[in-house]
Amino acid sequence: MMLGEDVSRMMRDRTAAQVWLTLLDQSASTFDEVALAAGLTPLGRAWVEVDAGRAKRFLAGLLRVNLAYKNELMPKHRADWLADEFIRALGPYNLRFATNSSDLPDRLPYSWTPATDWTFDAGIAVIGETESAIYWVADED
Repeated sequence: MMLGEDVSRMMRDRTAAQVWLTLLDQSASTFDEVALAAGLTPLGRAWVEVDAGRAKRFLAGLLRVNLAYKNELMPKHRADWLADEFIRALGPYNLRFATNSSDLPDRLPYSWTPATDWTFDAGIAVIGETESAIYWVADED
């Protein structure tokens, strides 16, 4: 995966109780495999599979706001750019995306299926033809 060091650093530096950025040099067969590789709880049937556009909006929202209070953590243009770079690094074809919510993290209401023991958590798992990745954050109130 060709995720630039600056992109990786900015994503990991998102203010949160915990941040997971796990890049796998192999394709996973399920989103649960990707979650387990990151040390997260598998969600099984609770995964919400989304298209690339929704995945980018979800990831950008997750990067931009705190999950507990929805206060801005970074400007929208930076969050959009980081989301684009993350997804682009996995290649242009045959990507599958899943989240733990059918809602967008920067909007209200917001409900989710937890993958951690933290008060709030959200993220996106990606399965590509040759690589997989997950970006997840946990916040407290």
